[in-house]
Amino acid sequence: MAALYYVPDKPKTIKETAALFGVPASAAGGTDNGFLVTVTCSCLADHQEFIWHTNYKVQTGDTWNLLSEKFGMMVVEKQDKQLIASMDVMLDILCGCVTGFELVTYNIKPGDTLYTISLKFKVDMEEIRRFNNITHGSSLIFAGDTIFIPTSENNISRLIVHDEKEDEESYKKVEKRTSKLKKQVVLMISLAVGVIFVSISTIFWVYYEKRQRQEQKIYSKNSSLPHNFPSEDSRQSSLSSFPSSIRATVFPYSEVCKAKSNFNLSKKVGQGSYGSVYHGNLRGFDVAIKQMKNTKSKEFFAELNVLCKVHHSNLVELIGYSAGAESLFLVYEFAVNGTLSDHLHNPSEKGYKPLPWHTRVEIAIDVAKGLEYIHSHVKPFCVHRDVKTSNILLNSNYRAKISDFGLVKLLEQFPEDGASASKIVGTFGYLSPEYVRDGYVSPKCEVYAFGVVLMELITGQRALSKLPSDENEYTEHQSLVDQMLSTLETIQDRMNKLTHIVDSNLSHYHKDSLFQVQKILPQLLNVWTD
Repeated sequence: MAALYYVPDKPKTIKETAALFGVPASAAGGTDNGFLVTVTCSCLADHQEFIWHTNYKVQTGDTWNLLSEKFGMMVVEKQDKQLIASMDVMLDILCGCVTGFELVTYNIKPGDTLYTISLKFKVDMEEIRRFNNITHGSSLIFAGDTIFIPTSENNISRLIVHDEKEDEESYKKVEKRTSKLKKQVVLMISLAVGVIFVSISTIFWVYYEKRQRQEQKIYSKNSSLPHNFPSEDSRQSSLSSFPSSIRATVFPYSEVCKAKSNFNLSKKVGQGSYGSVYHGNLRGFDVAIKQMKNTKSKEFFAELNVLCKVHHSNLVELIGYSAGAESLFLVYEFAVNGTLSDHLHNPSEKGYKPLPWHTRVEIAIDVAKGLEYIHSHVKPFCVHRDVKTSNILLNSNYRAKISDFGLVKLLEQFPEDGASASKIVGTFGYLSPEYVRDGYVSPKCEVYAFGVVLMELITGQRALSKLPSDENEYTEHQSLVDQMLSTLETIQDRMNKLTHIVDSNLSHYHKDSLFQVQKILPQLLNVWTD
């Protein structure tokens, strides 16, 4: 016996799934995010895979690509065979069989890794590698490929969460459980940091909630601006062309050019998602000036709209803006210690000393507070969508400030409800598999990104790093997430393995904190499956 792990392109019931594959309803069962369809594969001698056939009546508009999507990308396409509406065709679907095992056919989804797949099916990673001829030690798999998951005989049924009779009731339970999870996600960021670095999560949470009510640093619109910048009243006439919610200092183009030495490259300090960032001096104050092309007005207004209304000690402060010569400019407070990325990845090359352990702890907590604030204390609620170490700035006291809000997504409803995105944006290495797979934006996406930042703080490694390769060959990237989860996958000797990947620049760190890391990191990175 074999099975197909089917993830539909749109919601389906067990009956609908069984009808699609032409099997009895009793041969299909619901899993955590799809369906398991049991089929009978007749093994050929010396073969470990076979084509299972099912009949299908062609619908108007069907193409082989659409059929493949409809059947979970498991159909063997026959592009040379024409599809005619109302015609019955026999579809070939890959299934696997081998003596002593029941194989599950699984189509790799964006964001999947061998580790997450092994967790989903509760199968050892080496077994998956062996059955699919994946080189030992390699974790390179590609979305869209089909692999076979080995399970012991008579053990496929354990993957089924609910059968036909329980279908409706199960969906209600899943929906309720998902809603509950979403409500806890925002709290989880701050809670997670407390668990990792303080070890006493309850004390941290009670303390944080109390301090948040008493000392939350929410600034008035002009409180953090230098005293000699124009007040809001003195510039009302200059803002008539902008929405009423947007209020910031409007600087003359000539003044901005002078502030950053007429675009002198020696003043360039960084590159954002949609523009270059320069260090300048404006009216006697050090500032950061982001220059964007006027074709990027959408991103310009997204950032302007958010930062004019949102003020928090762990978010970069917007001072003003300007426009001229086919460019748009945003003026921010200047972070004298640059980005977190500069301090973690080859810091000596950039003139920095390695960050000590206690500073890394404070930075992690700062980032968590900033994210928690935009997720739950502003309206509309915000999802940053590009949380990464190069977008985390450090001031003179090494306090962290989240920056670059050009990709922000505003949520009018409660943040746990989320929203669909028209396209996937952000930085590879920080994108949660849920977001890549479904294009669904919610704070959960940034729980994952926060987990990646946390790993960089611990290891000093980049979220994605290039592996050595021969010239003219495909460059393979190693994911820090894969490396960390591979380290944590076996209980035996886990702590010893973890100490081997701690940043070599750290002369001292707390082993108790590392012990908490191995508990909480999988929850941050796999929050969508809990």
